[in-house]
Order: sequence, then C-alpha cells, then structure tokens
Amino acid sequence: MTEDFKLPLVAVITPVYNGASFLSETMACVQAQSYDNLVHFVLDNASTDETPAIIELFKNCRVPVIAQRNSETIGIRDNWETAIRSSPHQATYFLLLCADDLITPDAIEKMVVLAERDPSVGVVGCLWTTGSVPGSNAENSRCGLPADISIFSGRWFVKSYLMQLHYATSPQCQMFRRSVIEETHQFYSNDEMLMDVDACLKTCTRWNYGFVHSRVGFTRIHGGSITGRLMQPNKMHDANWLALIDRYGPTVMSPSEFDECRRAFLRYYFRRLLLWRYQDRNKPLFDMHIAFLKERGVSPTFFDYAGALLEWVWLALLNRRNEVSTARSLWANTWAELRRSTSDEARGLRSAAD
Repeated sequence: MTEDFKLPLVAVITPVYNGASFLSETMACVQAQSYDNLVHFVLDNASTDETPAIIELFKNCRVPVIAQRNSETIGIRDNWETAIRSSPHQATYFLLLCADDLITPDAIEKMVVLAERDPSVGVVGCLWTTGSVPGSNAENSRCGLPADISIFSGRWFVKSYLMQLHYATSPQCQMFRRSVIEETHQFYSNDEMLMDVDACLKTCTRWNYGFVHSRVGFTRIHGGSITGRLMQPNKMHDANWLALIDRYGPTVMSPSEFDECRRAFLRYYFRRLLLWRYQDRNKPLFDMHIAFLKERGVSPTFFDYAGALLEWVWLALLNRRNEVSTARSLWANTWAELRRSTSDEARGLRSAAD
C-alpha cells in the first residue's frame, strides 16, 4: 500500500495462553499484511507450551513484534484488558486478533481506508468465515447490513443489532480507534462470553460504526477455543444476550421498543429453559438460568411458559420459525429510520458541494 501521506499506525494485539497449535499461523498472517505502518503486540499469559519460542521466531520480521509476558496466568478478560492498554499508545487504531484466528492480507488496509473516511467512526467491522481449516468448508458469516452503506450511526447499529436485524459486530475481527480505550475505565466487561461484542456495542453508543463488506476475517472453530470453553457447558449465550439488551436497549431504543424487544427475547429464553429442564433433564442448568433471570427481575410463570410455547407453534404453522427471539414488528420502522438518515446525509453532502 503506497500513499503520499504518513499512514496512521495500527497495532494488531494478540493475547495468548498456550497457543502453540495455531499461533505461528496467526503471527504469519500479520506479517503478510499489505498495510505498511503496522506493529504486532503479543501478550503471553504465562504460557507453559511452545508459545514463547514461536513468538521469538517472528522477531526482526517486516512487521515489528513487541512481546510481553505476564508473571502469572490471569483471567481471559484481565489478559485482554492488559493487552490493549499495554499496546503502543502512539497507535491510531488497534485490532485484537485471537491467537487462533486469521485475517486476509488486505484486511487492515481496507479497514483503515474506511475509518479514515470519517473521524466519527470509532470501530470498523467486516464479514468473516468460520471453520476448522481456512478455505476448507468454511462457513460464511451472516451480516444483514445493506451493502450500499459502509458507515452507520452507532446508536442505530446497536439498536438494530439487539433487534437482530443483522449480525455484523464481527467480534473476531474489528478495529477500534485507540482513543476509545481512554473513554472508559474498563473496556471489556466482566461477562467473558460476548465481552468482545459488548466492547463494540459500548463504543457504538458514542461513535459511529464502519463496515467492510468483504470477508477479511477467519474464526477457527476447535475444542480449545475461548468460545467453546466459556459458552457451551452453561449455555451462557442466551443469558448474555439478555444482559446486552438490558445494558444498551434503554440507551438506544424508545421505552416501547425496549419492552417489545425484551419480551420477544424472553419468550425464546423461556422455551430454552423448558428444553433444558424436561428434554435434556438438566435441572442444575435450569436452576442456574432461573437464578440469573431473578437477578434481572424476571420470574417466569406458568402463563409465561404457555405463551412462549404457543408463539413457537404459531410461528411454525406460518413457516416463520426464523423469527424466534426477535421483535419482528419493530423491523420495518428501524430499517426506515436507517434509510431516512442516509438520505438526509446525502442531501447534506449535496448542499455542501453546491
């Protein structure tokens, strides 16, 4: 990539713990970036495998590698927080790249080009693929954002995401302005599952969102991944999604929109509870989620469960089961809101040009 001006510095940040299986491939993909002003910061969380030796192999390569090692192993959230705050402060942007994930050679270049178009953009996401091996039976991510728009109102983005109009947070590959770190005492939430999604939504309540409509990220699916370890045993995705609705919904939605969005997701959650309790016969899991709901002021009754089941039957009869957990009644107005704001912005640009 060649430009007449000095390119902003981007820090790719990789927190790693016992990542020898895939770290070499991840570090190599950073070295292969077409973007020129780049540094790779790697924080080793006191690994006991070959991780330190692999990091050493990439010293003195084209992209500078800055390595740091914790004196003892700390939690995932704390390691991520330490990594981003210890990375070079002179960087304009940072991208957290997990030690088992990959980005295409043009990923950083495309993200920076978009971010530099508008100083109001605080985070840039992208399309990505998932699988066990790159390029082999990889599954394309769902997006849902209109391809003719690349910069979105941050608040609209959060609102529409919680309503499940789209799935575009791309937590596996998102680039932030480094200045957003200084706006909050704690960048990553204590909810380890979805903490990367939370960071995106939190940023978008104050900044706008950019989206690269190209598949430039790859998320590796394997038994040792953070997602697999944290989410699968306790089914915490549902609990964390409700937490996100409660945390950000009141900020970006009207009271009526928030109520409808929350009720729709709770009906889905109640059906999940019944499956865990009676189909899976997993009472401890059921009790754990009931306790979580009580903390949020929700105590499902017989009528709540009955209503949730009736909704599922109704959607199945109408062949609309893809609408489970969503407040579909809010979608049309929310899409219209985006188109109105886009039209207003276009008119403003034309007026400025005249």
